[in-house]
Amino acid sequence: MTSPEPVLDDDVLTAFCDHDAKWGPILFLRPRRHERLGVVRTFVMAALPGICLGLLGSILLLLLSQAAGKAAPPVYAFPLALTGIYFLACRLTIVPAWNRRAARISRPE
Repeated sequence: MTSPEPVLDDDVLTAFCDHDAKWGPILFLRPRRHERLGVVRTFVMAALPGICLGLLGSILLLLLSQAAGKAAPPVYAFPLALTGIYFLACRLTIVPAWNRRAARISRPE
């Protein structure tokens, strides 16, 4: 469980996340400032770019492996890996800072 007290880098992370342009095509997934970022929303935020970029990476790996005459890795491997990396990175950096701010904003004075 995250403490509602801010950490030094919280302001930097949340200020970065407050800009609409930083969210790109997944802006519709951004919660309001007082709402917590949950596991499901975080997973969807990681899965959308992870799968899309991972499929592009898988295609490139397939082409490179064919050119090198080697066996290609499974098509699902790169998208799964990217989704997992994005999910962990988000859970370790953005989610705690966002949730601490949401707890501070939602707490009665």
